[in-house]
Amino acid sequence: MTFSRRDFLTSALAGSVSPAWAERVLAAVQQPSHSEESKSGGKLPIIVCAANGYTYLDEAYSLLADGGDPLDAALKVVQGPENDPNDESVGLGGHPNEEGVVELDACCMHGPTRTAGSVGGVRNIKNVSLLANTVRLHTGHVMLVGEGAERFAVAQGFQRESLLTDKSRKEWLLWKETHSDWWGPGLSSPDWRKRFRVPAHAEEWEPRIRPHGGDRR
Repeated sequence: MTFSRRDFLTSALAGSVSPAWAERVLAAVQQPSHSEESKSGGKLPIIVCAANGYTYLDEAYSLLADGGDPLDAALKVVQGPENDPNDESVGLGGHPNEEGVVELDACCMHGPTRTAGSVGGVRNIKNVSLLANTVRLHTGHVMLVGEGAERFAVAQGFQRESLLTDKSRKEWLLWKETHSDWWGPGLSSPDWRKRFRVPAHAEEWEPRIRPHGGDRR
């Protein structure tokens, strides 16, 4: 069974972007410009990312198009959301666990050397994507977790810092109060099947966030 480059990209793009946008990408792969062909030896570099990485694609793509390492390019994209306090999925400003502590996981693989690194349950370290790569490069392990991963990070020059922003703290307090989230009432409520209007949930929940204070952490 053969699996073409187009087949791979089609399956990779199917769940993350609109069909029209995916077709534009696939068309570009099939018909690269002359300048792009000359830089990449006839193959157009491709980076696929989640929506929160889109803003950071240009710099990463330039690195890749100039012959840079694909993993270095991927890490450039990932660091954007990690450093953004308004992105609540990872890094600084990420939503905390039940105890109100931000814990992060990351993993990476490097195809040319067939090496991998990963970390799990890491606290106080913002760029865990880079930490996972540091595990790959500077240990004989594939994964470090918890306090050991944090100690290793500090030993490698990563800075400890609080990752809980005021916004994520207030949303955590709201969750603690209601045992719910942005999608509607908690499972203990007889109305748990109901869902708030989209995108009006922010207006519905904002009055409940306010009592938890202003800018205090």
